[in-house]
Amino acid sequence: MRFTGLSSCVALLIWRSELGRMKFLLINQYYLPDTAPTGRYLHDLAKALLLRGHEVCVLCSRRAYNGDAVYSAEETIEGVRVQRVRATGFGRKSGLGKIFDYASFYGALALKLFNRSLQFDIVLALTTPPHVGLLARWGAHRRGVAHAHWIMDIYPDVLAAHGKVSESSFPFRQLAKLTRRELRGSPLIVTLGEDMVGRIRRRVADLPEVCRAVESLPLWSEPELRPWTEATPPPFRIEQRWGERDVVLMYSGNMGRGHRFGEFLAAAEALNGDASLRWVFAGGGKRRGEIEDALARDSRLNVLLLPYAPAGRLREHLCSADVHLVSLDAKWQGCMVPSKVQGIFAVGKPIIFVGGSENSIAQWIADSGGGWVVPENDLPALLRAIEASRDPEERRRRGAAARAFAEKAFSRELNLNRLCEWLELRCSAD
Repeated sequence: MRFTGLSSCVALLIWRSELGRMKFLLINQYYLPDTAPTGRYLHDLAKALLLRGHEVCVLCSRRAYNGDAVYSAEETIEGVRVQRVRATGFGRKSGLGKIFDYASFYGALALKLFNRSLQFDIVLALTTPPHVGLLARWGAHRRGVAHAHWIMDIYPDVLAAHGKVSESSFPFRQLAKLTRRELRGSPLIVTLGEDMVGRIRRRVADLPEVCRAVESLPLWSEPELRPWTEATPPPFRIEQRWGERDVVLMYSGNMGRGHRFGEFLAAAEALNGDASLRWVFAGGGKRRGEIEDALARDSRLNVLLLPYAPAGRLREHLCSADVHLVSLDAKWQGCMVPSKVQGIFAVGKPIIFVGGSENSIAQWIADSGGGWVVPENDLPALLRAIEASRDPEERRRRGAAARAFAEKAFSRELNLNRLCEWLELRCSAD
């Protein structure tokens, strides 16, 4: 339901008063002040629900994403009541430690949901840890209320994409049954892109009520991310001594298992004689070692390896590049939708994307005209895209198209309003 104009605003106020104040319970393992991105997006939603007159409580872990901090058991952040449960804090250093963190959070969360003093009308679960939606569904059923799901990663499909299990294996089939069970009976399942919608609907094709509940809603960019309009280049570009005639090709952000770097490194090697091309990889993750290994093999490679963007300087960091590099292995299509495109488009920069064609990133680039889509293992096509990106006018045109697309598709205000309306309408009527 959407309301525009003065008369519609009056209608909205009447409708909300009839709907009544609802109590939302939001569940995710990590939340502010933790740096995990899922917690920041969940906080945006919590604040939006508060502004619409609802009560909001968040259940999360006391331990930080990387395990190095312990947060208070209860506090209020910008009006949002946050309750944290005890869990282990081994962090992300080992798979076994991560499993212990998950298991301890499951146990503490179950005890918290069992406590009748925790009152809520609607429960919304994210997907950290995997299958936490099962507990959300159980807690909702005990109270006779609706359970909704905001899916950031699809399990067990992520495990199959990573090669941990085979889709034909017994463990995969059993985990897939858990996914079906946690989603069953939900009036609202929100994903990050149409490719994720398609994957979930295939998983629950025999459950038409679940298929109807699945929606696509992209994550949003931060309002402060906008094109660089100042007369001088961004300070970050000046600090790196990248000249006006340099073409900076930058990969920025998480270098996770679902991304590809072989094609970019092959192109950097093929064009290594061109000093005007600056290859920059800024960030960290499981696959950062591939860039480190390439530099170890050939120290003359024109590649600069940097840490994540400095805190508080993301805008100038993104604006310092002429073209951004993004990738997604085809095996991961529909399992997740990396959120780096939102920030890049918001600052008006074009993208060279390497990956499959049946995913949200490729579709956004095709729909917007904000970059180039290059198939996997196609070095000639990548070299052609790089050659086209040398033209400043072409970069400006595609960057402007990217920014225009971001204002419509990745607007925080528009997408949050849409998500809130879905929760209010579908879950209250359940």
